[in-house]
Amino acid sequence: MSKWRLPNNLEDLFSNKAKKLELFRRKLIDLFADYDYQYIMPSLLEFEDSLKAYGKDLDIDTFKVVDQSSGRMMGISSDLTTQAARVDAYLLSENNSINKLCYAGQILKTKAGPGSSRELFQVGLEYFGNAELAADIEIQTILIKSLMLLGCEDVTIDVNDLGIYKILTGNLDLLGQEREELAAAMMLKDKSLVKSILKRFNNKSDVKKIISLLDMVGDKSILEKLKNLYGEDNIFVESIKKLEMLSKNIESLDSVVTFDFSDIRGYQYHSGIVCNAYAKGFTAPVAQGGRYDNLNEAIGLKRPATGFSLDLRYLINNL
Repeated sequence: MSKWRLPNNLEDLFSNKAKKLELFRRKLIDLFADYDYQYIMPSLLEFEDSLKAYGKDLDIDTFKVVDQSSGRMMGISSDLTTQAARVDAYLLSENNSINKLCYAGQILKTKAGPGSSRELFQVGLEYFGNAELAADIEIQTILIKSLMLLGCEDVTIDVNDLGIYKILTGNLDLLGQEREELAAAMMLKDKSLVKSILKRFNNKSDVKKIISLLDMVGDKSILEKLKNLYGEDNIFVESIKKLEMLSKNIESLDSVVTFDFSDIRGYQYHSGIVCNAYAKGFTAPVAQGGRYDNLNEAIGLKRPATGFSLDLRYLINNL
């Protein structure tokens, strides 16, 4: 029987789980339709050139194959968000200033995440063309309703605004390698390493603020600490107001809100308010989302966008 074994971190879904996944998929797509999101089915393959426009992380995640008809390198879909962004760019040629798109399909990643397979069933939605807070609140609302519809309990939404980190680091003349090392140290919450990387800036005000982000973790009371630290800096006032409004929205949906301003995962990809969703019985996030304005900037298209996605395989394996 060993010859029938699948590669590591891949699995077949048999009848019960397959039926459950399909039932959940239908429920989620119906929920998204209630908010006027249009269902799309992006291609499983696209040329490697278009993938590179979305950054190194996506390129590393993607399995590559050679197109036998053209000889060009292609990538197997590893993230439907970027493909939705490509669809949005196409629809813009038809003068659609606002596009609300949703999707549900299999993707492949070169490496498995915590507790998950390399083969994911990604379900999500993307709101293109609206830079207002109302779009973030809508995405957040549908995310929480989706998890509750699937039977997730004790939902917690952990929020960050990557704009704060990007502004502070943008004020420093960081070299490319320093930028990558700093991001890695922040995600590890290694304060001593962060200080070491930023040592050459001689404790500049922005350096102190970056280091302080490592302690900005906890419930909504953290926003008061953020006010005390950045309250005199007008550039952060609007961000703090938005975070307060998002916090109220999460609580109104019977969910818990927390903050972690040192969690900068996806900082190359995302640009503003981001979130991770957690639920009872799960050891890893059950959904992730956030704003990624100007994802298509590499092809000359500046476009506000926000959305979320979840791996339905991971959910049904743990519910």
